[in-house]
Amino acid sequence: MAEQQEFITSVVNNFIGGICIFEIDSDSLSVTPVFLNDGLYRMMNGTKDIVGRMFKDIRRTMIPEDIPIFDQGIRNILADDGAAVVEFRIVGSDGSLVWLRLNGNLCTREGSKNTIAAVILDCTEEKLIEEELKRQSDYMHMLMDTDITFDFNCRTDVCVFKIAQANELERDRVIEKYIENINSTGIHEDFAVLYENMIKSAMAHAHRDSLEFMAQGIAGPSQEYRWYRANIISILGKEGYVSHVIGHITDIHEEKMKEIELKLRADHDGLTGLLNKKATEELIRKCLDKNKGNNAQGALIIIDTDDFKHINDNFGHSSGDKVLSLIGGVINDNFKGMDVAGRIGGDEFMVFLNSITPDDACKLAGKLQNNVQAACVGEAYEGRVSLSIGIATSPTHGSTFEELYEKADKALYNAKEAGKACWKIYS
Repeated sequence: MAEQQEFITSVVNNFIGGICIFEIDSDSLSVTPVFLNDGLYRMMNGTKDIVGRMFKDIRRTMIPEDIPIFDQGIRNILADDGAAVVEFRIVGSDGSLVWLRLNGNLCTREGSKNTIAAVILDCTEEKLIEEELKRQSDYMHMLMDTDITFDFNCRTDVCVFKIAQANELERDRVIEKYIENINSTGIHEDFAVLYENMIKSAMAHAHRDSLEFMAQGIAGPSQEYRWYRANIISILGKEGYVSHVIGHITDIHEEKMKEIELKLRADHDGLTGLLNKKATEELIRKCLDKNKGNNAQGALIIIDTDDFKHINDNFGHSSGDKVLSLIGGVINDNFKGMDVAGRIGGDEFMVFLNSITPDDACKLAGKLQNNVQAACVGEAYEGRVSLSIGIATSPTHGSTFEELYEKADKALYNAKEAGKACWKIYS
């Protein structure tokens, strides 16, 4: 008999999960643990002391909105209509969220004192899968309400677009050999590779993805390029491999254009219309990255307004702002296309010129000085505005932004030392 009792105790303690006995007061619904097996401690990944404290006052560890659900579950067990199940969330000993499922049954009742036996299991993973399936179900319902849906059959390489208008299916567009013909579906060449890679990635494994892109003729014969957002999801077949890639395409053109406009405003200086410091540096770095390996020539020019404080002090800040705006206008007129021009400080500007020789960069610096002086003719500060300019060229003086900035800054210092109102190229 003793051996049998020892065997049962061993089985209970080695059960992967909680086998517990609780005392419950019918009036207060207070829950007091009488017995907790070793399997519960292992499942909760904590010591007996820590887990014991958690279950001694279990409601303190629960997510507040689950307490009413737990209380109702306890009432169902005390009703003695058979075993009752309740699921609730607690904060584990490591701070993570844990889903528990308690399956309990009433054992004894003496007045308001009740004893229940319960099995407690960790159902966190099961709940996460359940939530993911719900999200996918919601996603599928969303696809049914969109303007353009598509279903790409990975086995047949055929994609069927359903294009709706006024919530009624208007027509289907069938594209055979879809992967091969993606480039001819109206997607802008800048996005074709990204779109193709997104579809191929979804074909390779269960996957969800999103891409914003430009295309023409998706919803009709229009040749205007518009912005769209594609949301896709892989669907697994019976064999466990991706059989279909489905998704929806939403026209986000107006939304995207507003976003671009806001971005342009954020990237530009309000006074001069030139790029701000951050945007200037970012674009110059991109230009230099593109030039790496092809030995393309370029020039970084730093422009400083001489004695700008004197203009503010003697002619007022409104005149100072007008001078800066005037300089910005001259820079805008002289540097366009692939050039990058920005205001990087109060009275300091920076320009990066693509595909230009050192001699031509110096000529442009001289032209810039002359044009600024000419623009001041007739103003109270005529003859008082001049520029000091420092020039560094790539790849001769460096191939990174930091290298060129350091050299151009030294050249600017040399121009200041030479009496201002001149340009210097790094030597």
